[in-house]
Amino acid sequence: MNQNQGPGNAAFQDRSRTLARKEEKDKFQLQISGNLFIKQFLHLLTRLKPAENITEQYMEKVLHAVFFFGRLNRRQMTPNDFLEPSFSQRLQQKYPQSFQQYSTHLPSLTPYSILLQFGNEVAGCRTQNEMESFLHEFNSAVQTAMKKQVPNLEPSEFIFRAAVVAYSFYKEPQKEAGFPLFYGASLSCKGLTEKKIMISILCLRMWHKAVAFAVYHGQDNQAIVFPDEVKCRAFCYSNGAFTEKPPCVNCKMMYHVAFQPFEGDNRENIKWPHGNCAENECLSKLLQGVPGLQERVVSTDTSVIHNPPQNTYQAIEQEFANSIEANLTNQLIMLLQTKNFPHLLQFFEP
Repeated sequence: MNQNQGPGNAAFQDRSRTLARKEEKDKFQLQISGNLFIKQFLHLLTRLKPAENITEQYMEKVLHAVFFFGRLNRRQMTPNDFLEPSFSQRLQQKYPQSFQQYSTHLPSLTPYSILLQFGNEVAGCRTQNEMESFLHEFNSAVQTAMKKQVPNLEPSEFIFRAAVVAYSFYKEPQKEAGFPLFYGASLSCKGLTEKKIMISILCLRMWHKAVAFAVYHGQDNQAIVFPDEVKCRAFCYSNGAFTEKPPCVNCKMMYHVAFQPFEGDNRENIKWPHGNCAENECLSKLLQGVPGLQERVVSTDTSVIHNPPQNTYQAIEQEFANSIEANLTNQLIMLLQTKNFPHLLQFFEP
């Protein structure tokens, strides 16, 4: 028997073929997801007709984020892998920055979080019904287009849709007036390394320092404690509807907050990293949006007993400046190196 045809070599070839098929499937899913997200976001802009500078800013951000994840993919992709040639050419003429910088600059948000931001800042969604209606319309349009274009692809295989959205709010005591809702989305990207890269970016670039602290200490059993007046609710999108869901074990460990509901998710071993969930983004926006609230946040860190205590918000901020920021930066650089991505940490700013 030829040594190249031995059982060990045959098994290796089988594994190689299986891996190649998986990589091809992953690339195809990413390709379809990016194409449909871009097209549906364009439809959204055409329908709502925001000011030209707003349209340009959001479209650049969406294109750059999609192309960036194509660049990180194991089988690297270019903008032309996502878009038909003539369509790609038209978009490149209108939005050149995303085409020029997707392989050198980092995004600040995943695509679905950009959609959430648009829903709040441009579409003017202020209530739960308004935001859910806005997201449902977008999700349904994507799903309809996907069924038409690729009938065999399941809705769960659409990479750029967040599986979960959440909102948080602060209800001031003795105040009957309404209170704003702060929305967040789970990470709309695929791949453990990709998720870790985005979590590091978000901690350094977008999220409130208290949330970055909680994510950084996710496995150390150090939590952030919110005032009783802060509430947080999460919803899973499935079969065309939003269904209330309890927090996962990571969120319950990281945040001492009034989750509604609190009980129900009993899984102990979950496959996503700390920072993946929608609760991180919505609690971060809450802390950034409610004046004076951050000073009332403390950590559960009791490792050092001092007077004054070491678990105040000022101590959280100090630790972020002294060590967390540098450690997250180094971690991000190492993760980018595994993808052969330039690690100068330049951020995309349309």
